[in-house]
Order: sequence, then C-alpha cells, then structure tokens
Amino acid sequence: MDRKMFQNIIVLLAVSIAFFSCKKDKPDEGNNNLPTVSASKVLIVCEGSLGNGNAELSVYDPIADSVFNDVFKTANKQPLGDIFQSIYKHNDDYFLSVNNSDKIAVIESKNWKQKATIAVSKPRYIVAVNDHKAYVGSLFSNKIYVINTNNFSVEKEIKMPFQNVEGMLMTDGFAYVCCWDTACNKLYQINTNNDEITDSINLAGSAPQSILMDKENKAWVMGGNVYKNKKTNLTRIDLSSKKAVRSYIYTTAVEAIKPCFNKGKDTLYFLKVNYSGGSLNNGVFRMSIIDPILPEIAFIPCQTNQYFWALGIDPASGNIYVGDPKGFVQKSSVSIYNQKAIFQKYFNAGLGISSFYFD
Repeated sequence: MDRKMFQNIIVLLAVSIAFFSCKKDKPDEGNNNLPTVSASKVLIVCEGSLGNGNAELSVYDPIADSVFNDVFKTANKQPLGDIFQSIYKHNDDYFLSVNNSDKIAVIESKNWKQKATIAVSKPRYIVAVNDHKAYVGSLFSNKIYVINTNNFSVEKEIKMPFQNVEGMLMTDGFAYVCCWDTACNKLYQINTNNDEITDSINLAGSAPQSILMDKENKAWVMGGNVYKNKKTNLTRIDLSSKKAVRSYIYTTAVEAIKPCFNKGKDTLYFLKVNYSGGSLNNGVFRMSIIDPILPEIAFIPCQTNQYFWALGIDPASGNIYVGDPKGFVQKSSVSIYNQKAIFQKYFNAGLGISSFYFD
C-alpha cells in the first residue's frame, strides 16, 4: 500500500489531531492573486486528499512575505487534479506530477498558465538527464518513463526489477534509482546513454525511497515501510566503489521520511512521524554526515497532537521550512525556522502539504 493511501486510512485519527492541536496566532491566509516574477519564491506542493481532486499549488514570496494559494486553479480556471506529488523545473517551465490523475501538468513560470500535459501513469518524481530528456518514476508499476522535456512527449519506458520507482539521482552520466518495494534491497544504476541498468548496490535495508548527495559526493539512501513491517533504514554510499560506507537501522516503530541537506550539505535533516501526535519520535531531526549513530532528540519537536509531513531547507537563506498537514482535513500550515531552530514565520497553505521547491 502506498504511504499516501495509508495516510488516508488514518484520517479519522487525524481529524481529532486537527481539532485539538495547539492554537497559534491566526496565520496569513494568502490571497487569490497570482504571484509576480520575483528573485526568490518557494513553491509548495499540496497533494490534497486521495480521490477528491483537490490538490493545490501554493507559492510563497519570502522577499515580499506574500502567500498565494491555489495558484494553478487561479491561473487556469480548473483544478490541478488528484494527489500533487512533486515539482521539477526545466528552463522556464514547471513540471507538476499529479499522481492519481496520471499526468504531468507543464506550466509557464512567468504566468502559471498550463502549456502542455504529459500522460504518465502514476507519476512520482522527475530527474533531469540532459537538456531535453528526463526520467519519471511511477507508482504501482516497474517502469521509468523517459520524457522529452522540449516537446512534452513520452519517448520510451525502462523496465525496472521492482515496482514503485521513487527517488532518483543523476551524476556522472548515470541515474541512481530507488524502487520503493519491500522486496527490494538495492540501489540501481542506469546508463543514461542507452537507458539500461548497468549495476546495483546493496543497501542497509529494503524499500529504498529517497536519495540525495552530500558535500563529499557520497549518496544517502533512505528506505523502509513501517506499515509493512520494514524498518526505516539509511545507507551512506561511495558511488565510485559502489560500497556502503555507513549504515543505520531505525527502531521498529520509527517512520523517518523527507531527508534533505542544509546549505553546506554536511548536515542531514529528516522528519520522524508519530501519527498519534505523541512527543516520541515526532518532529525534525538532524545529524552530521560523519555521525556514527542516529539522533534521538528532535531539533524542532512537534507539539502535542501534531505531526509534520513536509520539510525543506532554503538553499539561499538556510531557513528551515516545515509543513503540518493538519490531518489532511483542513488547510495546512507552514512554519519557518532559522538555522538555530528559532521560529520566524507561520502561514497557511493548501490541503495536504507534502514538499517545498525553492526557485
């Protein structure tokens, strides 16, 4: 079962969390205008609730301190679709993967107007291969879709050994691919010249989902599926030797997700999620890339009856953005902290906040 579907199963619990969560000053509700061209903006992925077609794109301008909600619908006079998954930018276009609507919506960054739609089954994340080619992962299948980012077409498919292609990383002419399948315990290497699998790397655990690179050019892969009794795991990999240099296994009950690096790429941040809203294993955690053990104390703890679902670090300011989905039953909230975890700003975004894209 997809984690997003699991999220909807616990919605009744989430309702109570939403109603009893700690109250703050009323946040900025945003406006119904469109963002103008600015030097800096944060695009906010709001996936919506499964089956209701209420996904949203929110945009925050940190310089003007302005929030814009439901930007796609405002610009195009139609809803974005069902389960907004991720954002990828190519030239002046944003590619919005809309998972349950089986499409990638391509919009212009200058006016937010849709210019094309690419039909892809359950698209998840997109990684650029070159200036006209990208890979798209797909849920519930063992395929990677190869798309042309200039003419907005699907050119071919790559068959993977396992289903649920999630995180991908492009470096030195190779794509490194995570298959979020409980039977998978490898990271796969694809030669992007011929789109063929050339190698695999053993991981600390199964169901790899996210991959990112630190300042020493070591890859970090986070995996696991707590719902299916697969422990969260983290592997630091030397891609040149294709060997794990350090491995971490979390305790059985811990779900860790959404890893990202700070500006210097020497500190890894991630969320631990406690869906009951308890204080244990709940909040933003961080660790140095040389730490031998996992952190136990939250850097930014959740409040009682709260959990986080989105995490991002602004590469310009270093500020930490955290998203509270409010149980997927009301508008989400975004809290911004500085690098010392001191609270800076709070505002509302769309339903079911999932991730941030800094542009």
